[in-house]
Amino acid sequence: MTKALYAGSFDPITFGHIDVIKRASRMFDKVYVAISINTHKHALFTDEERADFARQALAGIENVKVLVSEELTVKLAQSIGATVLVRGVRGGSDLDSEMSIAGLNEKLDNHIQTIFIPTAANYRDLSSSMIKEIAKFHGSVDKFVPEPVVRALNEKYR
Repeated sequence: MTKALYAGSFDPITFGHIDVIKRASRMFDKVYVAISINTHKHALFTDEERADFARQALAGIENVKVLVSEELTVKLAQSIGATVLVRGVRGGSDLDSEMSIAGLNEKLDNHIQTIFIPTAANYRDLSSSMIKEIAKFHGSVDKFVPEPVVRALNEKYR
């Protein structure tokens, strides 16, 4: 049984993230989605809010489990028995930074492989940061994120 881990801040989860998770769920027996802490970002939503959004968005996918983690991604992968780290990439700049992270993760544990899944073309422009920016200025984000996230963003930026 191959277990994969897709860790990110998911602040908030987008249709691009969901696309990558769905595709990973078809490739691996079990996919863990970890709501992680990014020390370089100030999250708009709490860990539990982000986990709840992810659980709602991924509810129909049997082999996906959402969890919250405050530990190093490689350590989490080791503790759950994941041998693959999934990373979504939108383009060249994502790939460059993700390659650096993959290299560091490989140095931490060379038994854990990172794979890159390109985001579907219609989601390549999506980033959680840009979606929050649109919502902040009262633009419509319903094409980019699930309905519970739309409502929560509208509430935050009222």
